Amino acid sequence: MQQEGMHATWPLPADELRPALELACALARADMTVLLLHDEIAGVVVPAAAHGLTDAQAALLGRHRLGEDAFGLAMTQRRRIVVRDVPRRSTDLAEMARSVGFRTLEIIPLIGFHDEMVGEIAMMYRRARCSSRKVFKLIEQCGRLVVMAVQHARRAAEAEHARDAAEQVGRAKIQFLARMSHELRTPLQSIAGYIDLLRVGGRDSLTPEQSRMLARVHDSEEILVHVIDDLITFSRLEAGHVAYHIAPVAADEVIRITQSVVAPLALGHGITIEADGANGIFVAADGDKLKQILVNLAANAVKFTKGGVVRITCVAQSDSVCFDVADNGPGIAPDQLRQIFEPYVQLNGPLLDRYGGTGLGLAISREFASGMRGELTVHSEVGKGSVFSLTLPRVSVRETPHVRTHSHDGPAVA
Repeated sequence: MQQEGMHATWPLPADELRPALELACALARADMTVLLLHDEIAGVVVPAAAHGLTDAQAALLGRHRLGEDAFGLAMTQRRRIVVRDVPRRSTDLAEMARSVGFRTLEIIPLIGFHDEMVGEIAMMYRRARCSSRKVFKLIEQCGRLVVMAVQHARRAAEAEHARDAAEQVGRAKIQFLARMSHELRTPLQSIAGYIDLLRVGGRDSLTPEQSRMLARVHDSEEILVHVIDDLITFSRLEAGHVAYHIAPVAADEVIRITQSVVAPLALGHGITIEADGANGIFVAADGDKLKQILVNLAANAVKFTKGGVVRITCVAQSDSVCFDVADNGPGIAPDQLRQIFEPYVQLNGPLLDRYGGTGLGLAISREFASGMRGELTVHSEVGKGSVFSLTLPRVSVRETPHVRTHSHDGPAVA
């Protein structure tokens, strides 16, 4: 039996506890055995399972407050208590003893592995006897089995509750960011539209200084849009709400698009972008996410390099394809390499201070790589530049003509 009102953090079916109760009952040669569990909130012990009693008899045991009768004292004093001839010698338990039908009561407290109160085993005898010292040691071992089972159930319930709470927080965060995105994008789109109108309609009337100011406003608007996109994407990754549509993707097409997207930024920074064609190479990937990774890596290389060359290459191996994005920028110190893929982390430096950002781009890129069964790594030398390497499974179009869809089970980010 499992009493109503038992603490919610002990959701363990009585059938899982009865074998230990039956064993304790047999060892002690008791007539009835009851497991009572500690309700931390109410400060009582409550019957949770019984052997040798009917449900009606078990219900007569009731709840016992800590520090009161024999049940409460065994718990608070953490010692075995034996009450003999209960109907005659214990006024507070006499009626219970007569109703249930026992004469001697033996109570053994159950203490957890971190010295917390778990509950107690109560054994009832119709005769004036109790367990011997030797048998008592064996019953204590049964009690430890009960403690293990109960605490395992509690940890499982707490983990389930934490998972549900985390999912709820994740959904709320995504909903909030979606609303925030809508509220921010609407005025940003208006700003972008007015900038375009001024550039087109007032080209001849604008002074060089005004044109430069409009260009800065336009750049700032684009930065804000990217920040919003990163926040929403990362929140979806944290909540495990990102789906991957895996299909054969042409490496040369992805590189061409990446070069085209990053070219205006590179032109403004005096950077030359070089790229390999990678003809005939296909990878198993989500095309949009692959492009997002490469664009992010190339844009970072451009932004954080003062002049020089950013090179995008692709090398095919037997069962994998490696995309490298290399620059000849300032490089990254060895003790900082592990940090750059952590969310919200940005390394110190004047270039980073100048271009800002959320510090989420590389964390998102690594999660996307992992979600596509790939890997994103970096090699860098201070003063010589950095190489970010994205490795993905190689695929033949003839071997994999269909699209596979899956959801990433959970990010590896903090």
